[in-house]
Amino acid sequence: SWRSIGAELLIKGKVKVLGEEITVELRLYDTIKERQITGTRYIGKIINPRLIAHKFADEIMEELTGTRGIFSTRLLFTAVRSTNKEIFMSDYDGKNVRQITHNGSINISPVWSPDGRNIIYTSYKDDCTCLYMREITTGKERKIAYKPGLNIGGSFAPDGKTIALTLSINKNPELYLLNINTRNFTRLTNNHGIDVSPTWSPEGKDIAYVSDVAGNPHIYIIRSRGGKPKRLTYSGKYNATPAWSPNGDHIAFTRVDNGNFNLWIMRRDGTDQKQLTFDGNNEDPSWSPDSRHIVFSSSKRSETATLYMIRPDGTGLKRVPTGLDEEKAPSWSPHM
Repeated sequence: SWRSIGAELLIKGKVKVLGEEITVELRLYDTIKERQITGTRYIGKIINPRLIAHKFADEIMEELTGTRGIFSTRLLFTAVRSTNKEIFMSDYDGKNVRQITHNGSINISPVWSPDGRNIIYTSYKDDCTCLYMREITTGKERKIAYKPGLNIGGSFAPDGKTIALTLSINKNPELYLLNINTRNFTRLTNNHGIDVSPTWSPEGKDIAYVSDVAGNPHIYIIRSRGGKPKRLTYSGKYNATPAWSPNGDHIAFTRVDNGNFNLWIMRRDGTDQKQLTFDGNNEDPSWSPDSRHIVFSSSKRSETATLYMIRPDGTGLKRVPTGLDEEKAPSWSPHM
């Protein structure tokens, strides 16, 4: 009967509620082979049944494709509160919004740690442009980079032990590596340009970043142990905010041409550059952990900056509604 309407897969389940506890049994069937593919029983609190649905959806994706789904992942982003810019977190689809910072200052560039337990962000709250690390579950945080000048653009290495960031302790903004355990800094770049927005390759050997050493901002790549940088972009008046895909194949970035910011994608060696968006200003790309989607901020499709997601081939454009204003700098979590 299910095959007659074209259904190749079938999900069946039942729900039992007892007080504040919910028990859900879910099963996935192959209607063609007439067999059960997987089945799971979940027990949790009734306050958040979405979590159970997301976990089973992740399990389905892994069974069918071999890659875990994104349904249990989360987004970090900034949004305006009064005249301040605070950091928020939501489910991957914009639901369950939660405010992370409440310091009444300007907080920017939130980024997840590889294990999803911590975030780093830059804040102006202590009369400096300093980098902070915060535990998501406890809210405990500490200042980890507070050199004179700028401490911005933090990005975790894949092993979670090192952070790449921009410091201007010698007046010129350069890339540095911070060892989280020893608190030692190692200088990575040394030129007359401004070097910002580092993003690590998944294996941790390379770092892509933005530099205006050639005049206009372009994207470069450098070995994480140091060396001679390699330039990846030559077109456009302004290239910014590179983001390395978790599978290592591509780098998403923003390019300004004809007065508008648009999303682009290229291979890790700079070849095969393709434009993904063509309307409005689109900035700050961040990849889903399965490398199948990119979340970004767009400011023409609505009156204020709003989060959207898109596939790496430019299809599947979809808004991520959070109900907040001026949503920017999204960061997609690893698998939770």
